[in-house]
Amino acid sequence: MKLAIEWFLNPDHLPIIVAEEKGFLKKNGITDFELIVPTDHYDGLQDLIEGNIQFATNEPLHLIEQYHPEFLSLGTYFETKGGVIMKTTSYEALKKGEKIQVATPVSNEKTNGIGLEIIKRYAAKQGVNIKPSQVEFVAKDFYLIKHMKEGADAGWLYFYNFEGIEAKHENMDVIHMDADSAGFANFCALDLFTSKSYYQKNKEKVNAFVEAIQEAIQFIETNPEEAYGIYYAYTKEKSTPLMDDILKATAKCFSKDFESSSEKELPILKFFNEIGITDLSEDKFKKAFLN
Repeated sequence: MKLAIEWFLNPDHLPIIVAEEKGFLKKNGITDFELIVPTDHYDGLQDLIEGNIQFATNEPLHLIEQYHPEFLSLGTYFETKGGVIMKTTSYEALKKGEKIQVATPVSNEKTNGIGLEIIKRYAAKQGVNIKPSQVEFVAKDFYLIKHMKEGADAGWLYFYNFEGIEAKHENMDVIHMDADSAGFANFCALDLFTSKSYYQKNKEKVNAFVEAIQEAIQFIETNPEEAYGIYYAYTKEKSTPLMDDILKATAKCFSKDFESSSEKELPILKFFNEIGITDLSEDKFKKAFLN
């Protein structure tokens, strides 16, 4: 059984690591598990469609952006605040009509459009009109705070439990343009995906896998320090004050009660339909869930 994560291995994947290392997967009859770190952000979803793997993690926005009839979301197991993180000085420049650069690991017309909309909505709340020509999205890797320190004005798509904590450690004066401050349906999260073909033939295995992840999240809630130790041992990373704080922040973002239901994620679809990112219908979207 193979699972491909969406990016590099990090604390957002702690339940998967704990499920493997604490034997929750084996207890549920899963003895051949392999965690795959992809080369590209979309590799896992493509492998899922092609039947090369059985599970993948990725942001809910890609369920819409990369919609495929084979996608089946088993629910949102992780959710944080996030969106666009911007230097305060850069926002002041925007207000004056100047141009800024936004670093992003996934640069394309659709995702850039979402980032631009967030910036525009945040500014509009303060009576400021931002022109699209003022914002340039630049393709970078996922080290957004590094790029901001090196000159980028902002980062998109950032997760608060990671880049937000890192910005605090760097004493950066930043603005968090998130669901609350900019006014949009929050999609800064990770879903657990499988394919419909695999689910139809292996419902018991899928349910067993989900139960193991849920048990791992419960373990993280009740044994956080041991869970952090498991992370460091598994990844062979050294404990640092920054990573310690990221782990603590991330541990609060997991939900052991996640389930495959379209109700929670429909507001995201409506937001993307509203701003013209997609014309995916609600009927099609609902078919990507069990309920």
